[in-house]
Amino acid sequence: MSAKETVKEVVSGHNLVRIASLDTQGLPCLRSVDYAVGEAENILYFITQRDSRKVQQITDSAYVAFAIDHDCTSMEDLAALKYIKGSGTAALIQDPEEMQKAFGLLMQKFPYLKDLPGDPSDFVGIKVELKEVLVTDNTISFGDTQTVTY
Repeated sequence: MSAKETVKEVVSGHNLVRIASLDTQGLPCLRSVDYAVGEAENILYFITQRDSRKVQQITDSAYVAFAIDHDCTSMEDLAALKYIKGSGTAALIQDPEEMQKAFGLLMQKFPYLKDLPGDPSDFVGIKVELKEVLVTDNTISFGDTQTVTY
């Protein structure tokens, strides 16, 4: 399996991505968000409240870091672990068609999101484009890491 195929396997097999952005003092702010995969494996979508800190941080600087992984409870789990981390960009979705597509993908994957409190206009869609992805695949050898650039 190629590193790019492993990226696709990881992003389609998980629900949470950890996204780090920078605050106004240049300090990293990390949070986990539910995401859906776009048409390409390096495009992720999530929604958040319009007045959240992450919206302001992403508006101020598009650069983000990310990680998609999971915990392990045994050596067997650790030996089979595949995960990704790296850097990319994030932006508020401006195009109404892309916004509709992103919300559709998110609602399909997470039907409970339709019950978020507040009005739908209180939320915005964020598009994350993964640029440099470090792919770790312990099934090759422990800690084997390859870089995929988009």
